[in-house]
Amino acid sequence: MPFLIAAVVLVGVVCALNLVLTFAMIRRLREHSAKLADQRTGGPELLTRGSRIPEVVATGIDGEGVPRRPALIGFFDTECKACPEQVPHFLRLAQDAGYDRSRVLAVVSGPGGDSYIQTMRSAATVVAEPFNGPMVTAFSVSAFPSFYLVGEDGRVRSGAVTVLGLGVPVTA
Repeated sequence: MPFLIAAVVLVGVVCALNLVLTFAMIRRLREHSAKLADQRTGGPELLTRGSRIPEVVATGIDGEGVPRRPALIGFFDTECKACPEQVPHFLRLAQDAGYDRSRVLAVVSGPGGDSYIQTMRSAATVVAEPFNGPMVTAFSVSAFPSFYLVGEDGRVRSGAVTVLGLGVPVTA
């Protein structure tokens, strides 16, 4: 009989410990879910749909001025890990939409952007500038990469941190 009592007490202690650990795990999962929700809503601030794009005076790497009415704008950073994978999508969107070079603007921030410049210069007006240069500052870019589709009226149609996030289908 003492063995049976000891076994029941042991099972009771193990069940109580399991219950305490389960409640602790539920509390941690709730905290984690709240942090994930904050990250989703606390994303980079982009120009809102319908806002006018800022007027900026800058010169492209080939000596041309920045387009006054660009249709597609991309901001890239030389130290950004996600930027290189977005370049082909950016160029494909420009091609699929039929935008000529004068309607596409690519801004490369930071030193050593030669690979970006060479890749994009045939399809876009490319502006190379230091970190937090005039273009990045004027557009209040807080995350790289950032992209904008702009209407004929100079107002933002959509903005995103990925080309696919702009809501325009891009062919593979």
